[in-house]
Amino acid sequence: MGGMVVLLAGDFRQTLPVIQKGTPADEIKACLKSSILWNKVTKFSLTTNMRVHLYNDINAGNYSDTLLKIGDRRMLRAVLN
Repeated sequence: MGGMVVLLAGDFRQTLPVIQKGTPADEIKACLKSSILWNKVTKFSLTTNMRVHLYNDINAGNYSDTLLKIGDRRMLRAVLN
């Protein structure tokens, strides 16, 4: 049978749905990654920061690395230790 190609892009840590009068747990339960369909999704990740690669913009690389550390809570652990 045929399938459907859907392109989803973004940082899923920053794209939780808005549930009016909902709790944070309600938002987590409503997000795409909590869906039973999530296991059927083929996931691809970008591995090269093209702004750094093409323009040799080291500051952009440092900024994106810092954002990822904050998102993964690695920055918080470094500050607390």
